[in-house]
Amino acid sequence: MHARLISYLKDNRDQIIENWLLEVDVPPANGSEATDSGVVPLTFLTQAFDTTLQVIESGQAPNGSNEGMHLDDILGVTTACKQRCMGGRVCIELHDSGLTAFLSVFDTNWDAAGEFNEFDRENYADLINHALSGLFASEIEHCKYKHFRSDCPFISGTPGQATADV
Repeated sequence: MHARLISYLKDNRDQIIENWLLEVDVPPANGSEATDSGVVPLTFLTQAFDTTLQVIESGQAPNGSNEGMHLDDILGVTTACKQRCMGGRVCIELHDSGLTAFLSVFDTNWDAAGEFNEFDRENYADLINHALSGLFASEIEHCKYKHFRSDCPFISGTPGQATADV
């Protein structure tokens, strides 16, 4: 159904992943004072790109049980969510920077041939945002760290619940 979009995204795969890698700004893992920014492995972004395309093609959110690298594999190792603040959530930052990276190849400077009109761009932006939301909703649903964080916006903490640094 979205063959044109899928084909275009596949053709620009390397550029999108490179932009995502450059755009993402996640907090470092706890105890990593040497850097002021965390690291997201290229493997994670590559798999996230492929999963996003699968979601666009199928219209189904991933179930999170598939093999590969997940958010749990990098949280506490190369990056961690900031505590008690609105910003600094790794999942939200990855979603936002991913959307920016995907949409960068629809920019008029990139799409110099004018392959896509404004309606196409808006429609594709909605599809990509929806697919990324499905991807990260699945990652959040299976995130083992959110239960240890009373300040995680994706779980309701109970009073007196113990918290641990991720």
